[in-house]
Amino acid sequence: MPHIDVPITPLLPKLLQTLTEQATLILQAPPGAGKTTRVPLALLEADWLRGKSILMLEPRRLAAINAARFMAKQLAEEVGRSIGYRIRHQQKVSPATRVEVITEGILTRRLQQDPELNGVGLVIFDEFHERHLQSDLALALCLDVQQGLREDLKLLIMSATLDTEPLARQLRAPILSSTGRSYPVTTHYSTHRPNERKTGSLVETTVAAVHRALQETTGDLLVFLPGEAEIRHCHQRLSGLSAVVSVCPLYGNLPFAEQERAIKPARQRKIVLATNIAETSLTIEGIGVVVDSGYCRQPRPRYDPGSGLTRLQLSRISQASAAQRAGRAGRLGPGSCYRLWSEGTQQALLPFTPAEIRTADLAPLVLDLLAWGISDPATLFWLDPPSPSAWQAGLELLDRLGALDSRKRLNSYGQALAGLPIHPRLGSLLLAAKNNTCLELGCDLAALLSEPDPWSRTEASEQSDSDILDRLELFYRQPNSTKLAAITRTARYWRRYFNCPASVNHPAATLEQLALLLAAAFPDRVARARQPGSKRYLLASGQGARLGSGSALQQPEFLIAVGLRIRQEVDAEICLASSVDKTTLEKLFPQLAWQQSCVWDQAQGRVVACEQQRLGALTINQRPGKLQPEQATGVILEVIRREGLQLLNWTDRVQQFRARLRLLHNRLPEQNWPDFSEQSLLQTLEDWLLPHLGTVRSREGLRKIDLSAALGSRLDWQQRQQLEQLAPERIAVPSGSQIRLQYPPAGPPILAVKLQEMFGQLDTPRIAAGRIPVVVHLLSPAGR
Repeated sequence: MPHIDVPITPLLPKLLQTLTEQATLILQAPPGAGKTTRVPLALLEADWLRGKSILMLEPRRLAAINAARFMAKQLAEEVGRSIGYRIRHQQKVSPATRVEVITEGILTRRLQQDPELNGVGLVIFDEFHERHLQSDLALALCLDVQQGLREDLKLLIMSATLDTEPLARQLRAPILSSTGRSYPVTTHYSTHRPNERKTGSLVETTVAAVHRALQETTGDLLVFLPGEAEIRHCHQRLSGLSAVVSVCPLYGNLPFAEQERAIKPARQRKIVLATNIAETSLTIEGIGVVVDSGYCRQPRPRYDPGSGLTRLQLSRISQASAAQRAGRAGRLGPGSCYRLWSEGTQQALLPFTPAEIRTADLAPLVLDLLAWGISDPATLFWLDPPSPSAWQAGLELLDRLGALDSRKRLNSYGQALAGLPIHPRLGSLLLAAKNNTCLELGCDLAALLSEPDPWSRTEASEQSDSDILDRLELFYRQPNSTKLAAITRTARYWRRYFNCPASVNHPAATLEQLALLLAAAFPDRVARARQPGSKRYLLASGQGARLGSGSALQQPEFLIAVGLRIRQEVDAEICLASSVDKTTLEKLFPQLAWQQSCVWDQAQGRVVACEQQRLGALTINQRPGKLQPEQATGVILEVIRREGLQLLNWTDRVQQFRARLRLLHNRLPEQNWPDFSEQSLLQTLEDWLLPHLGTVRSREGLRKIDLSAALGSRLDWQQRQQLEQLAPERIAVPSGSQIRLQYPPAGPPILAVKLQEMFGQLDTPRIAAGRIPVVVHLLSPAGR
């Protein structure tokens, strides 16, 4: 192996010795230390690796390819011989490959297919500080293999900024630390904060900072932006500089030739517009200046509850990410970093990027673990364990997709889903396409839904039966468009996977076919309009949604909501959907049985019996049924809880009875009088009202109930006797009359009495054994 002078070189002998003695090791080395490309080559010389290979987990595809290319170049070989790589949709490996650089999902899939990792002596987790869901899962599975099947399997966890002490304690693993190679970086903070909700504001602020940096510095510029959309907008705004500088985009979906152009040196000064793909392991030559927007797009699905798939969400970067980005300017010599936020904002940033497992959709993880034979995640090692609620949500989705048996284990369909390297929703779509002989359409549709939507609202139809069908049509018109490169690449991958024609053609697609595939992936997103012609819908999951301007659909009765935008209001906004008619739904869900039900007919004001075919919270069909008394009383109680106690006949006499009891409950707490507040009465309807419902089925029947008897049933015998003594209906006055007391909803009782009848009264009248004074209203002889 050729000698390479990088900061990590002096540490390599100790690293080799420690791994000889230890099963697991943590290596902490800053960006630029050379850990990604130097460590695997050095470890190939270890005696314990003779005849075995190294798998190196790299979070990003572009970094994986470039790491493999660089290491192969050091050995004067082509990629695919001693050094190879395997990423989604692409691989270059051979039987001679000893170091295989792979992305996270690939490692999980390989573990499922070969749990013993035969022929592998070491697994390296590079850039573990990024804490992606798949890297946490892969580490948990590798530790399980190490402890149960392969004591000789070595694990090396490499990180640039991870707080390694907690991990080392949990794994009982030693830590080795390396220095990096960096020069001083001058940091410039901005006083103008861009509006993160507006792409235009962020782009405008970034472009201004780029012009400033071009004037004040001399090196190539690396500009960090949140995602592809912002990079495209910035590229357009900076196109006028092409005569003096090269402007090069850099993001994951860019064709590889253009990615190479961004990485390699240019003849003139260069501006690289990159996502966080350029933060750590990817080396870009010539960079001396960094412009940092301070944002990234990360999978934060609590998860995208909107699409039901993991989508990227705009987020503030952490202090650790900011430090790594700034460090890119100090690799070659003293550099400059322009941060588009204030020093005060810098202090408010999170120290580290939160682990994805805390917020992500765990359905793919649940599927992988069930396929691994794990039904309780607590039996595996986790730096951050999956939350019980997120785990349960993942189980519920798999159950909706039909992947689980009665014991919540994978059935044969679930095993087939687990074998597909895609989110279980879209895996279900692909299996439905396979079973219904429309695989080409299914492959293209899965590609369309798994990649970011490249079309604006104006490019799609103004009025349509299906936003998805519109986008398929646009895709088929221009499959070779650069804008659609990611969708085309993914569609071709799935066509090859299922041995379909690789070239993207134009398979005929009907609304019924589309509904078949979408319902397989989104059974919880079937929705029905709350009223005919309404934009407000109820989803099968029970969630409310509203048809938004992002969708071209025109208020169909039924639809499948593929894309939802969660809003502050109660209802989500439907931005991508496809209509479906009732006849098609009945074909899609033939197993829906007729269920006896009682419902409250608001128009008639009564309980009616019916039989319903229900899909989750949705009623698909309904017909008259036989009224069951037990169901009817349950519906009545639910209606009262929903609409309130005003449905009952609160006469003045009943109101006074209730007010007397409320007074005793509030003023004599030591005597434990029942609570007669509205909240308490609604909570205890079964105790005091249910025995008096009898055959009541309507509003009229509710008005006939004797509430005095119903409320009195809450009192025991002793309390009934005490009621007249402590809170009497009438009170004696000096004239000898018995005057009725008035008990208001709040406050003391009132005695309204003619003045002459109180002659001889020496003190304020009192009730409750003299503890509660009454308020006396003295009236004229005319009662005024």
